[in-house]
Amino acid sequence: MEVDISGRHFRVTAPLRDYIDKKVRKLDKYSLKIESLHVVLEVQKILNYVEITLLGKNLRVAAREQNVDMYAAFDNCFGNIQRRLGRQHDRVKEHKGRRYTVKKDETIIE
Repeated sequence: MEVDISGRHFRVTAPLRDYIDKKVRKLDKYSLKIESLHVVLEVQKILNYVEITLLGKNLRVAAREQNVDMYAAFDNCFGNIQRRLGRQHDRVKEHKGRRYTVKKDETIIE
């Protein structure tokens, strides 16, 4: 999974980048074919915005949150992504055919 973390109007610090990377690696448990994840962190006056976009095989999930604290905004947005992926993971069904055996018909001879 390719993780891209970028910041608008500020520089993303190393502890924040490590925190995000550590949390994002937990998404592998959903076993969906996640190809890339893009996290955009933005600062506007006193509010912090976090936008997470996740792309995968037949999958596109996006969420956006705002808060005064950057870590809290990321946690809320990450929770939304986890909830959506959990629902998607539960919807996926195995579409393999069932194995069956053919019973021979019993012929009645009179």
